[in-house]
Order: sequence, then C-alpha cells, then structure tokens
Amino acid sequence: MKDYQTISVEWSKPVLKVAFNRPEKANAMNKQMNEELDSIITEVRKDTDYKFIVFTGNGKAFSAGADMNEVLQGIENNSFSRSFIREDQLSRQEFLRKFDSLDQITIAAINGPMYGAGLALAMVCDFRIMADHATACLPEVERGLFFSGGGTPRLVNLIGPAKAKEFIMLCDAIDATEALKIGLVNKVVPLQDLAAATEELIGKLNRSPFSPIRLTKKIVNAATPRFENLLFYEPELQEQMMLYGEAREEINKFVSSKKK
Repeated sequence: MKDYQTISVEWSKPVLKVAFNRPEKANAMNKQMNEELDSIITEVRKDTDYKFIVFTGNGKAFSAGADMNEVLQGIENNSFSRSFIREDQLSRQEFLRKFDSLDQITIAAINGPMYGAGLALAMVCDFRIMADHATACLPEVERGLFFSGGGTPRLVNLIGPAKAKEFIMLCDAIDATEALKIGLVNKVVPLQDLAAATEELIGKLNRSPFSPIRLTKKIVNAATPRFENLLFYEPELQEQMMLYGEAREEINKFVSSKKK
C-alpha cells in the first residue's frame, strides 16, 4: 500500500475510507490529489474484499474544488497551450468515468462545503449523504469557465435541465435542504450523525448478497443517459474558453482576492 500526502486512507474491510487531506486549503484538489485519488481507485478496484468506498473531507470542508492557484500557474506556464488544456480535460474525464465501472459501491459523506470539482466527484458516487450545515456551489462560470469533466451532463441526469442551468449559470451556493429537494443528494443529517448515517447505509447494503447490488449498479448506470458524444467536445470547448474567453482574467482576480 502506498503512502499518500493529499489524502488519508483507512483500510477496514469491507470498507475503504478516503478523506481529502488538504484542510488548510479547504481540500482544494490539486494535481497531486487527483493523481493520488486515481491511484487509490486503481488499487482498490482489483481487491474484491472491499465492497464500499467512502469519500469525505478532513477539516471543515468536503472540497473547495480545483486549486485555482495551480490552475492559474498551469495556464501561465503553458502559455495557453492547446495540448495542455485538452490533456488536462481528458484526464479529468477519464478519472471520473472510472467510478462508473467500479464494482465497489461509492458513498460521498459530505461533511462541509463542496464546490466545483469536489461536487463533480460527489456526483459520480452511488450515494451522497450531506451534513445539514454544508453547502454546494458551482463557481466555474464566475471564473470564466464552464462545468466540465463530464459534470454538466451528470448534473442534468441528477436534477434535470432547468435546475442544472440555474445551478451552473447563477453560481449561487445552495444549502443542504435545497440539495435534497432537487435530488442532488440522497439524505441530509446533522454533522455529528454523518459518520453513523454512512455506517448505517453500509450496514443495510451489506445485509444482502453483494453480487445483485453490484449488478444493479451496472444496470442502472447502463440505463442512465451518458451523453458520451458530448465528452468528445468538452476539451475543445474548454480550450476555447481558456484561449479566447475570460478565464485567465477571472481566475487571476479570484486568486488575488484570496491573497488579501
């Protein structure tokens, strides 16, 4: 088993618990965290002793989304390279699509604010349980971007096109009650009950034979509209946003505001 710096991992068969571990950065997802998450997913998918994977955040946040300092630095270092933008988008898509093919059941235990890329990861989980004080937000449009990585089609599948447009375009944070109402999460509980509610869900699932549960996941995922063709265009569209849109200016303003 590997040592990880940006995530903490608890191996307790049949459950693997993965916690985002950059609390000083509100668990913002940088390149290293993405690589470590990809590594742990690749490692556990081969181990049939693990039936459940729980994702949560250390500290007060689930995840603040992509690390904007790193995004800005990547843009500056690569001078808006077309290949850099496309490769980055393709890697994000490929990582999130791995969740669909996992045999394990995945659960997002949302302990605090989940923004952008953090929300995208929660959406690819099979279940989402949210602490009642937590909020959800997609700030990409304000930063001159759009909700990519396959996130927009997945959001449409979860909450419908009208709510998806509202959620993405307005960039407003919603509370846990609203997240439950629109179908973004399965359940809302007080923060102190989040771990117990997650364990209760796993206990209920684990009462049944695992094979039909695993196959049900596969069948439901197969029956869900995938919008696969759209994923081919996302890297091109994000390239246009970064090369010719307002992304650089808006991300720079956001990063500068956080330094004050």
